[in-house]
Amino acid sequence: MLFVACVSVVATSQATSPDVASEEHVGAPLSLTNEAPKATRQLIVRASATRPPAKRAEAGLSVRVTARWIPADPSQTVSPWLKVILSDSQDGSGPTAYGILTEQTPLILEGVSSLSPDCELQASCEWRANVNFEMQDNTSAGTVELEWTAQAHARVVDTSSVPKGFTVSVSAP
Repeated sequence: MLFVACVSVVATSQATSPDVASEEHVGAPLSLTNEAPKATRQLIVRASATRPPAKRAEAGLSVRVTARWIPADPSQTVSPWLKVILSDSQDGSGPTAYGILTEQTPLILEGVSSLSPDCELQASCEWRANVNFEMQDNTSAGTVELEWTAQAHARVVDTSSVPKGFTVSVSAP
């Protein structure tokens, strides 16, 4: 649903098929520390149809992160920030979800990104995306434990119906 809202801002009156969602991809849990405050996970989004029309497909990716802050010194009151950046470019820029971590309260961040470029749906389309996790490393010592999931959505442009056998998947490379 978030993908639809994002795309509708730039959408024209051009017909598009309804969105088709992938199964939820559960990423491997990871930890960030002051010594290793950044991590990147790559994802591949694929869309295909058994009878692909000669139409363009467009896709988006949504990521949901649950973060837990474990300070090295429980008496420390300074809390670091956490950023989650969704990127399909080499420079690592893209939509960012941001929040302040607090001990004993999970932080939930959600990010949504359109993937580019649109793809001609001949047999299948594939997009690569990065999920970049970054914690503030110049504050209190500690660890951020992260659990995360990703889900992709795709649709076909210039048609109001979903092509036969149209499927969407998201996976790690």
